[in-house]
Amino acid sequence: MGERADVVVVGAGLSGLCAARKLRKEGASVAVVEARDRVGGRTRTEHIGQGDFDLGGQWIGPGQDRLWALVNELGIQTFPTYAKGKKVLEVEGHLSTYKRSIPALSIPNLIQMQGALSYLDRVRKQVSPTAPLAMDGAQALDAETLETWRSKFVKSSKINAVMDAAVRTIFGAEARDLSALYFLMYLNGGGGLRKLSEVRGGAQQDRFVAGAQSVSRALAAELGDSVRLGMPVRKLVQSRDGVDAVSDGDAVGGRFAIVAVPPSLAGRIEYDPLVSVARDQLTQRFAMGAAVKVLVTYERAFWREAGFSGEVVSSDGPLSVVYDNTSHDERQPALVGFIVGSQARHWSAQPHADRQRRVLAKLERYFGEQARSFQEYHELDWGAEPWSRGCPVGGLPPGVLTHSFAYLRKPEGRIHWAGTEAATEWIGYMEGAIQSGERAADEVLRRL
Repeated sequence: MGERADVVVVGAGLSGLCAARKLRKEGASVAVVEARDRVGGRTRTEHIGQGDFDLGGQWIGPGQDRLWALVNELGIQTFPTYAKGKKVLEVEGHLSTYKRSIPALSIPNLIQMQGALSYLDRVRKQVSPTAPLAMDGAQALDAETLETWRSKFVKSSKINAVMDAAVRTIFGAEARDLSALYFLMYLNGGGGLRKLSEVRGGAQQDRFVAGAQSVSRALAAELGDSVRLGMPVRKLVQSRDGVDAVSDGDAVGGRFAIVAVPPSLAGRIEYDPLVSVARDQLTQRFAMGAAVKVLVTYERAFWREAGFSGEVVSSDGPLSVVYDNTSHDERQPALVGFIVGSQARHWSAQPHADRQRRVLAKLERYFGEQARSFQEYHELDWGAEPWSRGCPVGGLPPGVLTHSFAYLRKPEGRIHWAGTEAATEWIGYMEGAIQSGERAADEVLRRL
């Protein structure tokens, strides 16, 4: 047995680091152990060309109050996502452009779209992220997929296609993969589908000058030697007096432990004694989304010159969404796109040259032949990341909330649970990571 502390935190993503920071501020000693050789979890920033770019999570928006307070305290600068000009919509092989938040559709489809969004907004407000089963009819909603439930009030194939593009991007999953109740709970935690999907006034409104990973790097710098990298936790051993986090030939112990990794990864840790059957069943079913992030850099932001914002929504793929991702000082023009859901699950099995060709062909279709004259092409398949196994978030199929929701945040002996999937506000986002980490720290502080 090695180092001892009041609390051992498993995972040096934003959630684990914020849990450790709060514990430290309240006088508890902490040890943070991380499998990777870096901090930041599902945020990852790299210097590419003449700018710093995120290959993982990258945005901050209105309503994410904890994240805003943290970046202001740490002195981290942000800037607006570029959103001026025409947007592109691709549905069932047809291209159109629009400038407002609602895509360019026929009048009947627009009416049905507005009706569907209004209905979603009314229903999701009834599903509390802290008590989703308290809603009347909750078990029936949890018994069917989002796809089957939505078919009752959305009849247009075009509207279904547009909504599917949003669902894939937010969850990294298909509508057929998700419980309708889980979908509504998730929406309510972040203010609704439109808020999660949009740039201005939405979750994609602002970016970090030095990249989103700069937040975790700043927190790790504060914690100093309390953070240990390259230490994958294989086993958590509980005793009457504490918890030992056992790695390959090493261990770190604490009076309590906070596990701040995605549920699917938490389920791969060996527990002695075993966690409850309900907790184990939950982690087995909490599937990570599939997402590949693609960054293409250019000499000039030619799409801006042509009057485009860079924003694309496509039901056809392989890119479900595209955004202008130019550096804050505009020295490095770039576009970023997301391959998500079912298409992402098989993306890396294709030859790299074919993948690049398909992406560039789509960018050319959206913005013109100049899209082929790129400088650098980068992609990151988060499903191939051993300590994430997917992105952006874990999702639940039908039936799991009904039978296992109570065990998502319930401690197992001296082990407490954090991570953005365990949040009750902004689930799946950096804001949710902070909220869940601080909630778990509060739980432990009361027991200390």
